[in-house]
Amino acid sequence: MKKITLVATLLLCVASSSWAQTGVQAGLKAGLTTAVLSGSINQNTKYKSGFHVGGMLRVRPSRVFAFQPELTFSQQGSSNEIPLGPVTLENKTKLSYLNIPLLAKLYLSEAVNLQVGPQVGLLLAARQTGQTGYYSGSGGSGFRTEDLDVKADYKSDVGLCLGLGVDLKSGLTFAARVNYGLTDINNNEQEKQLREALRIKGLYNRVLEFSLGYLFSSK
Repeated sequence: MKKITLVATLLLCVASSSWAQTGVQAGLKAGLTTAVLSGSINQNTKYKSGFHVGGMLRVRPSRVFAFQPELTFSQQGSSNEIPLGPVTLENKTKLSYLNIPLLAKLYLSEAVNLQVGPQVGLLLAARQTGQTGYYSGSGGSGFRTEDLDVKADYKSDVGLCLGLGVDLKSGLTFAARVNYGLTDINNNEQEKQLREALRIKGLYNRVLEFSLGYLFSSK
């Protein structure tokens, strides 16, 4: 965690130093995320919708290239289906991250651009909500629902971003991006031991991000 925080600090320092360059614009962005956790054990996972919101800083020293660090709050995780005997439990893993992507933007035209770069994701919160069990007895039967704090079971993330964007002269920006987690974010010791025994790989963030933004002082 300390190493990830150090990397994030360095990225912000780089972003701050970029203000001295020409062609600098600050902006805001927000939009939809649809996320899933790849590598889950004993459950089927589906994409879960959420949102993201944050700021960005674009440094465009030439017509064909720009450097764009961002600071974004992002809702991630997955929707889960867990077989339990004759029934299936349905719940959601809700992960909240503070993502810091450091993007290179390569312009295919004046507006259309290819976006690629690393991303650090600092885990802010994690909750498991929905059906966590099933009971049956003389008094009846039904699903047990809970809202659990499971932050201790997950970790921060380092990943790779790849996407396409459009930067209009008006200042409006549009982007569609894949955030591909490279870090095993599983931090549950029992699950780690099970994965090691069964030789199963780790748990990874997979996120599709669709955003609308605005760059101030557009020229």
